[in-house]
Amino acid sequence: MIIDRLVNMYFSPTHSTEKIVYTIAKSWGVPEQRTINISTLTERHNFKFNIQPDEAIILGIPVYEERIPDLLYPVLTKVRGGGHPMILVVTYGNVSAGIALKQLNKMMRNQGFKIIAAASFIGEHSFSHEEIKIASGRPDSKDMEKAELLGIQISRKIKNIEKIENLPELNIKGELRAMGKLLPRHSELAFAHSPIIDPNLCKKCKKCLELCPVNAIDPETLKSRDKLCIRCFACVKLCPNNARKIIYKKPVLVKTALKQLGKKRKEPEIYI
Repeated sequence: MIIDRLVNMYFSPTHSTEKIVYTIAKSWGVPEQRTINISTLTERHNFKFNIQPDEAIILGIPVYEERIPDLLYPVLTKVRGGGHPMILVVTYGNVSAGIALKQLNKMMRNQGFKIIAAASFIGEHSFSHEEIKIASGRPDSKDMEKAELLGIQISRKIKNIEKIENLPELNIKGELRAMGKLLPRHSELAFAHSPIIDPNLCKKCKKCLELCPVNAIDPETLKSRDKLCIRCFACVKLCPNNARKIIYKKPVLVKTALKQLGKKRKEPEIYI
């Protein structure tokens, strides 16, 4: 089977998922590629999906609370394909991938895609910062090597099949941790404030407005609207002046839990 065209689709406010998707795509070596970036509210609001003959898709999303992020469902339900090959990628902050990859696999299969490979990778945790480092700098060089290898494995797999419908289904595993079952949805709001501005460092460049995936930042004051903010902290991590800060609620509890959960290095899990 020959794949001449590839769609790289991702939601990636801090660029971790984007890096993995593009690394897989590059090592796969498909000559014609296009991008669907759904990381902004405008892009998701105007989203229309179409897929061309002989086109495959790599779909990458981050894990929120061990699941598919709620804000992506309106977009993902529009992603439909009549038997086209798809590769699934999720990234998580070294705590737990939960059931996100399993959910995504079921959803995309039901919407007409043939899942030929899937993987969970590790990216820097959204709550990670200079005081509490969780998966800091990830995906790192070792992660990228595994992403490159996955792209090569996918290329070989595609070349060696005649009919994609004859491929067996992948046995993708996933489960919620006990904490994931007990905590209410959107519990991240209970553990951290929306980003705080340091007025001595902020240069009013408004880069944060471009970075926010949910338009939670007031364009005049540049303050984050607490009820809209999803605590991805893209505006903190990518601020060119380090002018935005993460402030934990219940700091002793949160720091203790994060240190414990982030202590052991997790590795990517590949299904192919």
